[in-house]
Amino acid sequence: MDEWEFEHSIFTIANRKDAWDYCSDVENHANMEPGIERIELDGSFVTGTTGRTITSDYTQEWELTTVAEGQQWIITGYTPDGNGILRFAWKFEDEGSGTRMTQRITASGTLVEQFPDEIQQMEENVPDAMAKLAAELDRLAKEEWDNDHS
Repeated sequence: MDEWEFEHSIFTIANRKDAWDYCSDVENHANMEPGIERIELDGSFVTGTTGRTITSDYTQEWELTTVAEGQQWIITGYTPDGNGILRFAWKFEDEGSGTRMTQRITASGTLVEQFPDEIQQMEENVPDAMAKLAAELDRLAKEEWDNDHS
């Protein structure tokens, strides 16, 4: 197996702009995903900016290879030998008065064969991490609504 793909979607009552603003602040992801100590971005959240995800076990360098403001972004990382590619694509769509957020993760090359446990762990952890993210967005949206109506 030299390719793997996984996709998961969630709904939040937050509007798309608020969901985008929260999610494109990479520090917020470190709070939602188990094992991540911090995420660093080497500039603005735009196509071509590089960054890294830091855990106690490794540091993964990556690049924002696509950013369509308010709609989608793709983060692409490579294995040290350059033969493995890992992409995290996020899509934001209006759904009713809220937002549907979809994350698609793809891996290809040596990454898939050399790290099967890590790949499986991502597949198992993504739904919980995204549910945690949606719960936080829902909480913030309700808090804002309560503040606007008090």
